[in-house]
Amino acid sequence: MLTGGIAAAQVRNPRAWAAVFVLAGLACSSQPATPPPDLPAVAGQASLLRFPSGGGPVWAYRPDSLIAAGWTSYPVPAIRKVLGADLDERLLWAVDSRDSLIAIDLETRTARPRLGRVVAGTVGPDGSLYLANRSRRIVRFARREAAAFHDSLPAQVQGLFAAINDQVVAVIGPPLRLITATTDQVVHSTTLPPGDVAATPWGDLIGVAGDSGVMLYEIAAPREERALPLKTARRIAFSPSGHRLFVSQNEAQIRVFDRFSLREMPPINLSGKPREFRVDASGRWLLVHREGGDSLWVVDLATRQHVASVLAEWASDLPLVAGPSTLVFRQGEDVVAVDLRLVPIRETARLREGGRDHWLAVAWVPPDRLSAALAAADSARVVQDSGLVTGVLPTTPPTDSSQVYLQVSRTQNPDWANLLVKQLLADGFPASVLDPAEQEDGYRVVVGPYPGRETADSIGRALGRAYFILRLPPKPR
Repeated sequence: MLTGGIAAAQVRNPRAWAAVFVLAGLACSSQPATPPPDLPAVAGQASLLRFPSGGGPVWAYRPDSLIAAGWTSYPVPAIRKVLGADLDERLLWAVDSRDSLIAIDLETRTARPRLGRVVAGTVGPDGSLYLANRSRRIVRFARREAAAFHDSLPAQVQGLFAAINDQVVAVIGPPLRLITATTDQVVHSTTLPPGDVAATPWGDLIGVAGDSGVMLYEIAAPREERALPLKTARRIAFSPSGHRLFVSQNEAQIRVFDRFSLREMPPINLSGKPREFRVDASGRWLLVHREGGDSLWVVDLATRQHVASVLAEWASDLPLVAGPSTLVFRQGEDVVAVDLRLVPIRETARLREGGRDHWLAVAWVPPDRLSAALAAADSARVVQDSGLVTGVLPTTPPTDSSQVYLQVSRTQNPDWANLLVKQLLADGFPASVLDPAEQEDGYRVVVGPYPGRETADSIGRALGRAYFILRLPPKPR
């Protein structure tokens, strides 16, 4: 919804929108004089998927140009909300205008209803889908199979989060309660204070920001509860790795904390109060919606610099960053793309009337784009191989005796890393964890080793998830 008076008056005038967009970009006083650094491995190849709010086919687009990417589905009903994707099973999940779950197959392009009366839904990082219906019953979809939870929830669902160990975390109420459950039973329940609720991507930590501060709830045993004594906390979010915590209050800044030690880090200073914010899927960009208007601020978390300011609407699907640096946002009835690496920023593509529909960025490309996407990814890996993993890569040029791995994740939490390794091993991939060389380095989940890049890339394409090439010295015998 538009809240700024000027923006609301211009929503039906695309030319006025374009003019305001240019002025907003040029007026950004904190715009850096040089482009942001082209850091390696911040994201992989991606596609934008457009789900029709009025019914019809789902379309795939290239994020940088907003040009159709050569993939469309068979017609689907009018879509109310997009839930996410299970790329292992090549499925897209959405809810139609009649509150029915719709599954769209990326391979066959067909769509079919799977479940009705959907109230809430969430897709976990492993692709598992959890739904709550009007009967307060939770259903889990994994590997194309549905499993209903044994017990109904005692109250209506206010929020749903996928968690580790095949658990789901539900926020129910009022009054608000946090419930952790498996298909067999309710594992844990506790009372929540009122406030904004967020979860780490793996659902192992829940945070609540409210007037009394920030409360943190560990989902795994021993289920600790910790508090950050911050007055009038308004919004909360986690980094994709889950090891950074972002909190806004009534000041023109966002405070940053280490999730494990709760040590405060330097804040992100803004030119006004933030209303809401989100971290993109790569962890590189912070998107901030300004309070009292429709300004969208983009902060480069690698440099802590404000790199862009545009007029954009804020919704559950947009704005987002697709691929390494393409900002996609809704402006009136249009969808606009901006390359965050350009200085000054400028519009690179606009899709008329695209703002009427729902959007999702996925780490997948249609078959027709696969060759070009692999070539682009291979060029990016030249930079990755040489500059990404200080302290892990050999300092000397790689030799024929070096071992080639596929790195698929890096995290500060060894439990997450080991869980992902178990999932990869179950799928038949030789996965393992590399312990951090330094405290800030993190635990790296790798697949391999393989004798060379060509072999490793062929395995990487079968993984169905983002990866990059990692060369290590041969293990001593």
